Amino acid sequence: MAKARNGIRHTAAVKSRAIFLRKNGWTHREVMRELGISLGTAWLWLKGIQISPQQKQAIEKRRNVGHWNEDERRLLGRRLKPFQFKIRYTDEELLNKIRLFYEKHGRIPLKKEFNALKIYRDRFGSWNSAIKRAGFETNPVLFAKRHIARDGHTCDSFTEKIIDDWLNENKIPHKRNVRYGTAKSNADFLIYENTVVEFYGLAGVQDKYDQIIARKRLLAKQLGWKLIEIYPDDIYPKNKLSILLRSALN
Repeated sequence: MAKARNGIRHTAAVKSRAIFLRKNGWTHREVMRELGISLGTAWLWLKGIQISPQQKQAIEKRRNVGHWNEDERRLLGRRLKPFQFKIRYTDEELLNKIRLFYEKHGRIPLKKEFNALKIYRDRFGSWNSAIKRAGFETNPVLFAKRHIARDGHTCDSFTEKIIDDWLNENKIPHKRNVRYGTAKSNADFLIYENTVVEFYGLAGVQDKYDQIIARKRLLAKQLGWKLIEIYPDDIYPKNKLSILLRSALN
């Protein structure tokens, strides 16, 4: 009785049948399904058995049965597009999703936080148009608008306000826009006099911005300051500040 790696025993007849099927051009998965064995067992038993080019061609034909080619998929997509989501969601229901997000989080959502972004583009022309239709002001360009934190600090972006408010709520003393020594570079936040917190919102987007990041890393090292780096993915769609800052400050 043949024994598979998972400890399940199969009769010699099952193994012989598997070998016979493979020699007759069956794939490992086809043998697996036919005999009720695992895929790993099929590969182990059938190792080294060669099949002919004609058998390989037959396998490819079987694999392609029922598959859509590119032109067929494109045609089907055009036919279905007028019906997609129109029955499931009205315009008002889609806009209410934005309003509900605002009620829950106190801000309008970012594009990346809505998996159904394409629906909004198709229905309203663009994400910003959907935001306006929902009754809100669209998100400004990164760093183009100032925001006031709860402790009165002026922040260069909404994300910096989120960070500032978190520090304030957790009673962590902090200062805004503190110079790196005598250098002409400012840190977003200085906490405990020797730790800087930087939000790098445009990392990987602009070469000049990446150069600024490298310079700040060097300045922090020269001053003996601890540097905590925060990126958009650390805030959106899920805020991870409690993990990042608490672990870094311990």
